[in-house]
Amino acid sequence: MSGTSDIQVQVLKQAMDRGESIWAVHYASHNLYKAKNEPVAVTCISATSVNDHGSNVAFSLSDIRGDSREDRESILLERFFTFLDEHQDAKLLHWNMDKADYGFEALANRFRWLTGKEPQYRPPSDRLFDLDQIITEQYGESYVPHPKFKNLVALNRVSQRYWISGQDEAEKADKEDYTAIQRSTSEKARAIAQLFSGFMSGSLVTSGSAGSVEFAGAQIDAVKLILQLANRMLYVERSLKKRHSQRPTLEVTDEYDVQDLLRSLLVVFFEDVREETWSPDYAGGATRIDFTVPDYGIAIEVKKSRESLTARKVGEELLIDRDKYAVHPNVSHLVCVVMDHDGRLANPRGLERDLMRESAKEGIAVTVRIVDR
Repeated sequence: MSGTSDIQVQVLKQAMDRGESIWAVHYASHNLYKAKNEPVAVTCISATSVNDHGSNVAFSLSDIRGDSREDRESILLERFFTFLDEHQDAKLLHWNMDKADYGFEALANRFRWLTGKEPQYRPPSDRLFDLDQIITEQYGESYVPHPKFKNLVALNRVSQRYWISGQDEAEKADKEDYTAIQRSTSEKARAIAQLFSGFMSGSLVTSGSAGSVEFAGAQIDAVKLILQLANRMLYVERSLKKRHSQRPTLEVTDEYDVQDLLRSLLVVFFEDVREETWSPDYAGGATRIDFTVPDYGIAIEVKKSRESLTARKVGEELLIDRDKYAVHPNVSHLVCVVMDHDGRLANPRGLERDLMRESAKEGIAVTVRIVDR
């Protein structure tokens, strides 16, 4: 994590510990690319309290009467800046509201253009926190595929009941359907608040993470832990072959042995590891066993390389796994481990990247690890 992001997270953590006010802010506007000779028009601004159980306030054209749309918009913006003035001590979370055509400065410019006045209050930069940037610096640029906000919300199973895209919001603005825009904007502000809470608690799900495991006083990323256990399994296998007083050795010879060994290692760190048996009609008549770790929304599929398990076959099976768990009510992250100590699969790192790219799907993250050494 960069120094700037680290400082911001510490500031927000202290604010939460002290019960200081934190609000998540989002807004909707007309089409950014159609605005000519004036700042883009605003239709709704919504703010959700992180502290107060997600209470929400909205400043919407649907709630304001006036002789013209611009008069109503002037009132909307004035009410919003009054709200900011009344909450000068608050920290403000947002999602990419730091651009000239979309953000707090754009709102101020629109207010000036409409009224000829300065806003009552403009929050200083040290009270503005871009959640997308904070998460990026923690988990990397590819923490979810684009569009990141929508995909991250889906991955964390945050409500999208009233969610409509920015383009659809602009189209509804042309039709003056401001009530639908208000519902969507308020839901997005609540989503920012929920994602922030997940980030701060260590439970945020990304393409490479499903939350943190507490072990021996430390916080360990759950997915990274599973991958590291898989990477060390060869050493465990070798250790099991050396037993005291000529006792029978424990051999790992097939896929079931691999599954049993990994499950035994998982229970050291996870309290609840469950077997999931595929139904015959879904798995093409074959009985296969996966594991789920419900506390973290993780499903684990374990394979052992063999002559018939080609790279193409791995990909085909992975897509079946993904589609199965994409609709599973308790799974948001699929981890596929392929034990290939014999080196049957060529270019394992490239194959991992290809498989993860091809298996990307809204609502579920997929991580592939080919253990070839």
